[in-house]
Amino acid sequence: MVVHVIFAKVAPRLRLALTVAVACAAVMVAIVTIAASSGETTTGGAAPVKQNGFYGALVPATFPAVDFALPDQHHRIVRLSAYAGQVVAAVFIYSTCQNTCPIVVQQLSQAIDELPHPIAALAISVDPKQDTPANVQAFLIKEDVYTQLLYLVAKRSVLEPIWKKFGIQPQLKINSSKSDHTVDLVLFDKTGRARVGYQDLSTMDPDAIAADIRTLQAEPLPKVLPKRVDL
Repeated sequence: MVVHVIFAKVAPRLRLALTVAVACAAVMVAIVTIAASSGETTTGGAAPVKQNGFYGALVPATFPAVDFALPDQHHRIVRLSAYAGQVVAAVFIYSTCQNTCPIVVQQLSQAIDELPHPIAALAISVDPKQDTPANVQAFLIKEDVYTQLLYLVAKRSVLEPIWKKFGIQPQLKINSSKSDHTVDLVLFDKTGRARVGYQDLSTMDPDAIAADIRTLQAEPLPKVLPKRVDL
């Protein structure tokens, strides 16, 4: 009733403009409502979709269980097989990266925070030259993951077999904060086999990663563990 009184006092052209504005606003509300109900966002992104039981991409079943041993930021040797019976996450990053690596680390960190108990999380260097102890420490502190992430760095010759096995292109640009390496977040199952991977930042979602971790944790440990391939 109040709306009709106000419209009656304005000029015809202004009244038409107000009517069109109200109609446009109603259309926008409808679009947002439809997008929300379909799982899409108005920024163009899409909600993660579970396929074959996981939100991430499945690693081929022929990929073997693996093992490697690398020193972490505390100068302790971390061996993947030491986590047999546990789900382990790994990311391939370097410490002076300013674009992709912080995003990947934060997505994993948030996923781990959603779990009732933390899991082992490894960061495998893709640029050992830039990953000096000082740079690694600064990165871990800046991203607030110093106690959550084990940062593994070794000589290039030691890391190359791991990069090759996982199809990782290491960082090529020298002393650059912009990454050109392969983006990858990998989940290992209880047997040490890489099962799920995430390489697309636009669909990398903490909720989806946490859900995939819980799915792997729910799987029973085989009575006979597969033989691991040393990298």
